[in-house]
Amino acid sequence: MRAELRPSSLGEILDRTAQMYRRHFPVYFGIATISYAAVLVLSLLVDLPLYSHLHAGALRRPDRIMVGAGFSIGLLSIVPVAIGMAAVTHAVARNYLGETCTIREAYVSIGRRWYRYILILLAIYSYAMLPIAVLVGVAAVASALLPAGMARAAAVGIAVVLIFIGIFVVLWWMLRWALSIPASLMENLKVHRALKRSSTLTKGGIGRIFVMLLLVGAVMTVIQYAIQIPMFVLLWKSKGVPTLTTQIVASFGTFLSGSFVLPIYSIALTLFYYDQRIRKEGYDVEWLMEQAAGMPGATSLAGISSATAAPGSLTPQTEPPGPAI
Repeated sequence: MRAELRPSSLGEILDRTAQMYRRHFPVYFGIATISYAAVLVLSLLVDLPLYSHLHAGALRRPDRIMVGAGFSIGLLSIVPVAIGMAAVTHAVARNYLGETCTIREAYVSIGRRWYRYILILLAIYSYAMLPIAVLVGVAAVASALLPAGMARAAAVGIAVVLIFIGIFVVLWWMLRWALSIPASLMENLKVHRALKRSSTLTKGGIGRIFVMLLLVGAVMTVIQYAIQIPMFVLLWKSKGVPTLTTQIVASFGTFLSGSFVLPIYSIALTLFYYDQRIRKEGYDVEWLMEQAAGMPGATSLAGISSATAAPGSLTPQTEPPGPAI
């Protein structure tokens, strides 16, 4: 059943998120499971030899190597997670407009543009973290070059304050670009056009999306910690020393929790994307016109190509309005 196309409150968006997740759970969970299965395999391929060498005493600097391995896994995990987010977004768009979608159809829809969604996530994280990296570098240089005493303390203190300001800027940028993947998928936009499009859609709605993602994040955190309970028990029994068993359990916990929570995040963002388009652009009227044009005997709308339009878009927008990044 198609959702009612009208401006919605945050409560309605969250309620609809829960309803869609419950109604189409096998499809959404199946899409996310495939995505996080790749993350699980990647994690196990790193953990098994790493902990074998660790217990054999073959690693000279285990702490640094483990941190580096964790960072590498997190970076490489962007690939399957981004593709999984795009596939879930496609399925949500189809269901939201009253259509059905299978797991296979969702992944096939990604097609040749799969790399865009990976680049979008990389661009968001890279651009957003740039201010923090610069400010941390400034703080490190000031601490090393300035003479000991009040001058160094003052410089480091100012740098710390700037870092906190930078964290606020990072959060604001990430909220501003939160709709980039839905925009790229629905409107067939390249990476930087998708970021600009998201900036346009979220303008004036940063507070709403922050509150929504805060509530969604709280639910996701509860689910993640509940699934990770066995790992915490094993870690407690091993007196806080990570072992191969605890790491394998943690990897499977990440796999399960990711499979559960990725759809929640993707559904909420997709519904917010549609809500912003309805509020700013009258998408509900456009969609009704599109449906009327598709009826037997109806006059087709000029300039609309149903063969190329993605779900939720009349025509792919290659030049969206809005300020540059």
